[in-house]
Amino acid sequence: MRIGSVKSKVFWLILGIVCAHSSCNLIDKSTPSGPVPNVSTVVNQNVNTVTVEIFNIPIAPHQKDLLQQLWQEVDEQSLPQQLRRDLLAQGFRVGMLGSLLSPALGQLLKVSADAKADSPWGDYQEVSVADAAREAAMTRKLLSLVPGMHALVEIFDDYYRLPELSLFLNEDGMMCGQTYKGALGLLCVSAVANKDGSAQIQIVPELEHGIPEQKFRTQASIIVLETGRPRRTFESLTVSQRLLPGQWLIMGTTSLDSAGAGKAFFSRQTSVPVQRLLVVRFINAASGSSVPSVSLQPVPGGTDPAMPERN
Repeated sequence: MRIGSVKSKVFWLILGIVCAHSSCNLIDKSTPSGPVPNVSTVVNQNVNTVTVEIFNIPIAPHQKDLLQQLWQEVDEQSLPQQLRRDLLAQGFRVGMLGSLLSPALGQLLKVSADAKADSPWGDYQEVSVADAAREAAMTRKLLSLVPGMHALVEIFDDYYRLPELSLFLNEDGMMCGQTYKGALGLLCVSAVANKDGSAQIQIVPELEHGIPEQKFRTQASIIVLETGRPRRTFESLTVSQRLLPGQWLIMGTTSLDSAGAGKAFFSRQTSVPVQRLLVVRFINAASGSSVPSVSLQPVPGGTDPAMPERN
C-alpha cells in the first residue's frame, strides 16, 4: 500500500467530517427558535370581522305613537337624498341612532322582551293565543360577518308569505308593473371593517317569490345543486351606512298599507295588523390592524344562536 494513497484517503475523510459539521451548524441557525405560530392565528390576523346584533321588533297596534316617537329620534338625513326618495317611494324608512339608547327604542326593546299574550297577533287565518304570544316576542341574533359573507335576515317566516304582491317599479326611467306570487321580503346584510374601528353596514332588500326550483351553482370549483325560490334584488334601494361601535341602524316601513315593496318586508294586513322593525347595532370590528373591541352594555331580551348564512 502506498503511503501517499493512505494520506490522501485520510485527508478526504477529515474534510468530509468538517463539511458535515458545518452543514449541521447552518441548519441549526436557519431554524427559528421558539414555538411555531399557529396557522389559525395567522389567518385570523388577516380577516376583518364585524360583529353586529340584529333585532326583529314587533310593533303592537297600541305602540303606534311610540313608533312615531322613534322616527322623530332617529337621523333620517344620514343617507343620500335620492336614496331616501327611492326608499320612501317603495315604502321603506331608514334612520340612524347614536350609541346612546333613545327613550322610544329603549321602551320598544323592553316592551317587546316582556311581551304578553294579551296582545293578539293575527294572520290570514285565526291563530291560537299560544301562537300569538310566540309571534309577539322580540328576537335578537348575533352575527360575525367577514368580507364576502352575506346573511339573509327574515323579518317574517314562510308562514307569512304574501299570496300575491303587485309592484310598480321605475326601471331605466320607465314605470314597470309586475305581480309576484308567494312573496316574502328578505334583507341581505353584509359589512366591511374600517381601519378606524368603524364599519360600513350594507343592507340590500330582496324579494323571494314563486315556487322552489333546483339550480346549479359553482362554489370553490365545485358544482353544487341547490333548491330555492327566485329572488328579485332591489339594487337601487341598497342602504350603506358607516357606523361607530354602539350605533344603531333602524329600518321599517312608512305605513302598514304602503304602496311599495316595504309592506312585503315589514307589515301584514290581517285581522290584527302586524308590523315589525329591523334594528341593527354595530358591536365592534376586529381587523388585521388589531382594532380594540369596545365594551357595550347589554340590551334586554333573549339572544338566539348566531344566524347562519342563507344561500
